[in-house]
Amino acid sequence: MKKSIGPNTYLFPLPTVTVNVYDEEGNANMMTASWTGVVNSNPSMISVSLREATFTHDLIIQRKAFTVSIPSRKHILEMDFVGTESGKKVDKFLATGLTAVKSNLVDAPYVDEFPITLECELVKYEKLGLHTMFIAEVKDVKIDADYLDNKGLPDIKKLDPVSYAHGERAYYEIGSYVGKANKMWQSTLLNNTMLAGDKRDIVNLIHEYYNKLDESLPLSEFMDLINWNTFEMVNGDLIINSLDKYSNWYSDVVTSMFNKKHIIEKLTIEENSNGNHTVNMDMHFSANQWTPGHARSEDIIVLGKIKWQVSRHPETGQMRIDKYYIIEI
Repeated sequence: MKKSIGPNTYLFPLPTVTVNVYDEEGNANMMTASWTGVVNSNPSMISVSLREATFTHDLIIQRKAFTVSIPSRKHILEMDFVGTESGKKVDKFLATGLTAVKSNLVDAPYVDEFPITLECELVKYEKLGLHTMFIAEVKDVKIDADYLDNKGLPDIKKLDPVSYAHGERAYYEIGSYVGKANKMWQSTLLNNTMLAGDKRDIVNLIHEYYNKLDESLPLSEFMDLINWNTFEMVNGDLIINSLDKYSNWYSDVVTSMFNKKHIIEKLTIEENSNGNHTVNMDMHFSANQWTPGHARSEDIIVLGKIKWQVSRHPETGQMRIDKYYIIEI
């Protein structure tokens, strides 16, 4: 049962950024802020809400510009310091050893050591109460090339940003990848096309198998999910075609891989002429893998295509895995 705790701004998570401006004498200043967000896509616009008492508040109005720099977790101490001291009294760039770089597009500096910066031109501002909301157009985004993915987009895992928990006033790391937006539901029973005929039972089989695999449940939990009379798992040169071989493979997986997570990116199910079904999956697999003799485990991410052949048990009617093929990509 939910409990009322009164009106407040409990949105989670909140970003943690620095808002950077020049003062009246042209000195670079920065402050830490979390009351910031996206307000428009085209043109690109963000908002930053600041208390009037902050040093930065009036400087944004005077300069009609600011930048927003996003620090990585490795700079959390400098970021926390910047959010504690006032630019009226302290040169924060000098105190932290961070470097101010003049934007070539707006009248504001940015933090060179922080991997990504949004250069913003003030569009409008409005006093809402304790805070004034500044709405600005993003004129450009500057990012260190090392923090881009293979598509040329910012890679959140490389950026390693920090979120802020309002109320407890604490910082948290960003969690791990959980799936593609607007895609995850399509491989579940929320997708009406997965409800027809045998597909519902096959989808349930898929999620039950991978949930148990990720949780490292005992081998006995898998006995009814696999047709051991016909089962064959093929992954490159690895061929598993008996319960004993599967047991040995599974034992190695349980002892060497931790925090396993299978995420189905795409799923298709086709009925074969014999009444059995072919399942094709695009899979995102991640884990911490430990190798004997090594002091630490390593993070692994594997993108692969998986094909199953499945059929019903002739007596129980339960869907089971007949064949399991893995192709890493």
